[in-house]
Amino acid sequence: MKKFIFVSSFIFTMSAFAAPYDYASMAIEQQLMLFIGFLSISIGMFSSAYALTISLSAYAACDKVHKSSCFIPAVMPGSQGIYSFAIAFLMIQNMSIIPFQVGFAGMLCGLPCFFSAIGQAKTAAACIKSINNGSMDQGQALLATGVPELYALTGLAGGFLMMV
Repeated sequence: MKKFIFVSSFIFTMSAFAAPYDYASMAIEQQLMLFIGFLSISIGMFSSAYALTISLSAYAACDKVHKSSCFIPAVMPGSQGIYSFAIAFLMIQNMSIIPFQVGFAGMLCGLPCFFSAIGQAKTAAACIKSINNGSMDQGQALLATGVPELYALTGLAGGFLMMV
């Protein structure tokens, strides 16, 4: 799974550089900044898939009685991929105009989404286990799983503001 995530991230990063822009006129620092930005955003995007495997494996292990209560916390870690995906389109649109800001936007959104997705997956798995044991209800699990989402949202806002 980790190899798939790395290869997918690399392909996404390289596809951003396949756009019809004149990169020969860009300084090497600008090209490096674009590469780091797109690599960061792709890691943020594909870490959401890894986080979903963690939370959905906990969901698969829960009892049939609690499956309906555990579904929403199990799929919540997938939202970070959507945030990174939205910023990636803004980055592609602006990479020939403001390459340094595009690089920083990728890091501002991609890295918080990465760490938030992993943290949210671990929280979701623990919440699913608690629901399954009867020590937590669905509302408490949603609140606990929603807290790491804040960091991904701040990354989305930071990336968006960097592009404006």
